[in-house]
Amino acid sequence: MTNGAAATLHGYRRQLTLRLAVAGVLASVLAGIAAFFIETERLDDTLVTLAALEARGLVATIPETGGLNDITPSLGEFLESHAATSRDFFVVAELYGPDRTIVGEAALPAFSFVEASVDRSDHQFPAAGSTWYKKAFVDGRPFLQVMVPLTRNGRDLGWFEGVYRLAPESVDAIRADIARITALVVGAVLLTALALHPVMASLQKNVLATAHDLLRANIDTLQVLGGAIAKRDSDTSAHNFRVTIYAVRIGEAMGLDDGAIRRVIKGSFLHDVGKIAIRDSILLKPGKLTAEEFAEMRTHVAHGLDIIAANTWLRDAREIVGGHHEKVDGTGYPLGLAGDDIPLAARIFAVADVFDALTSQRPYKAAMPDEEALTILEEGRGKHFDTAVLDAFGGILADIRAELSSAGDVEMLADRILARYFTV
Repeated sequence: MTNGAAATLHGYRRQLTLRLAVAGVLASVLAGIAAFFIETERLDDTLVTLAALEARGLVATIPETGGLNDITPSLGEFLESHAATSRDFFVVAELYGPDRTIVGEAALPAFSFVEASVDRSDHQFPAAGSTWYKKAFVDGRPFLQVMVPLTRNGRDLGWFEGVYRLAPESVDAIRADIARITALVVGAVLLTALALHPVMASLQKNVLATAHDLLRANIDTLQVLGGAIAKRDSDTSAHNFRVTIYAVRIGEAMGLDDGAIRRVIKGSFLHDVGKIAIRDSILLKPGKLTAEEFAEMRTHVAHGLDIIAANTWLRDAREIVGGHHEKVDGTGYPLGLAGDDIPLAARIFAVADVFDALTSQRPYKAAMPDEEALTILEEGRGKHFDTAVLDAFGGILADIRAELSSAGDVEMLADRILARYFTV
């Protein structure tokens, strides 16, 4: 793995760790809150069920032929007996007949303050087999207001309503149970996130490695295609590397964003890819082309666009492939575009391409000095070449030449530029 890829992977792993930690904490908090309310509700239901069973125990004290009126005198004794034997017990009780009128009530003297503090008119009469309850706090102490239907042998006797006192020990036990369950849920979520981290890190490493391989394969395809046509055109692949460097530096000087620079790079490498469809007798002809031969040569632009259209990654090169022979005065080909109708990438490349052609040594000519080449470019200002592009190029040419000279290997310099703009 390259240093750049390793650094990228390290950065991704740091992000993964942070995001898993944040997600784990948030999930555990939410799960803990949910567990708290679920467990609280479950324990409430358990307490209400116990209170309802205790209330329904009154039925056993009613004579077979009697009703709630028969046990009203003993309601106080019922409260006192359960208070003496149970940790949690009713402190206030009322009996309602089938017509929902009160037929009896009682309260433990020690809890008279509860009777005065709980609004027992705010209640519901549940159907047989169900229970209604409401939590209440009196002087900071928890109580349950419970309404229970009383039946015997399928006959509705009425309802029992009571205020159920929860002992401090019961409250502490409830709180401990809720805290334990909540802690277990939070711990389980955090442990799951911790267990997922190495799995996700490994998957991330594989994805990143695959992405780097795919990107490298795409870049290699870019360079191989450009180099292959350069070889066939009696040129060297160094031309593609040089014009790419020129075009990128011009684009940077003109403030192009990274996406636009990537399009410039792709187009620079593939600008003449369509020449692969041109006959050798024309492509390699040493002398001047006839009108018919030049017409065929011009078709390399359309061929190039067809070739890159088959690949979504290479398709970004179409601005330069399709427009690098256009001229700003409208006399170029294939569309005769003029001025700003020509994509800026193509206008940039036109300057880079012609300058490199003039200053490079070929079998049929010597390399032209930079000053002389710039003079020729200036002669094409506003006709062949864009004025703003020429100005930008003239301002950075000395820096580019120094960069090329210090780099030594033009291909290595181009690779560094590609690594700057093509990352996963």
